[in-house]
Formats: sequence, C-alpha cells, structure tokens
Amino acid sequence: MKTTIHSIRIVGTLLTIVAVLACCSSVWALGELRGSFVLPFDVQWNGATLPAGQYHFTLSSGVLGGVLLIRDGRENGKMLVVAVAEGKTPDRSALTIVSRQGKWYVASLALKGRGATLEYRVPAPSKAEREMEASIQVIPVRIVRS
Repeated sequence: MKTTIHSIRIVGTLLTIVAVLACCSSVWALGELRGSFVLPFDVQWNGATLPAGQYHFTLSSGVLGGVLLIRDGRENGKMLVVAVAEGKTPDRSALTIVSRQGKWYVASLALKGRGATLEYRVPAPSKAEREMEASIQVIPVRIVRS
C-alpha cells in the first residue's frame, strides 16, 4: 500500500514538473525575436569584428532589454550582446552601420517586430569625417515569425 501511494506521488510530481517546464518554454518563446541580415563587409560591433556574410540572431526579452545572440550562416555562435539601450520605435527593421577611421561600426539595430531600436556606441567622427558627407549604410533585417 505504501509503495502504491509513493509511486502515485512520484508520478504526480513528474507530471507537475513536465507541465511547469512546458509552460515556461512557451512563455520564453513569446519573449524571443528571431531574424537575419547579410553584412557586405567586415564590421565592428560592441568590440568584436564580424566578417562579411550572412548572420542569424535571436533577441530574448529581459529586464534590461534582453540578450542578443548572433550566429553566422553555419549557425556557429559569433557574439553575445546584452541589449540595454533602446531608442525610438522604428518603421522598419534594419541594421545601421557607420564608417569611422576606415572601419565600419554598428550604430543601431532597429526591430519593427519588437518596436524598439537597440543603439550601440561608435567612435566619435574625426574632424575630416564631420566635414564630409556622413558614411552611413542601412542593411535590411528580415524578422522571422514563429
């Protein structure tokens, strides 16, 4: 009799754990935004260099804006960025890069599906760069709907 009651408790506990995990994973999935972009040349992003090529990203929601995980076309992890600074609400999804001192830097990642623009620090332009027309490129970002 004790064995039967003990077995029922174990099965009940296991079913509860499975139900909690299923609920948590669906809530976690709701907080994620996935997308992709193609870099035409090497860029600096948050202190790391990303070579030209195709990239996929996942932005998971969090208290401070979330965590951005970037992978290359072969799904190899390239970079992990804490997304804290959020700017204006964009009208489209795009990656904005700027040229500074002969290198390209990611200035922002606008995510229409998230309703925010993640902004990143870039070096200040030199006097010559301020005097000539700004070198800015906008790279389209494709948001993947789950």
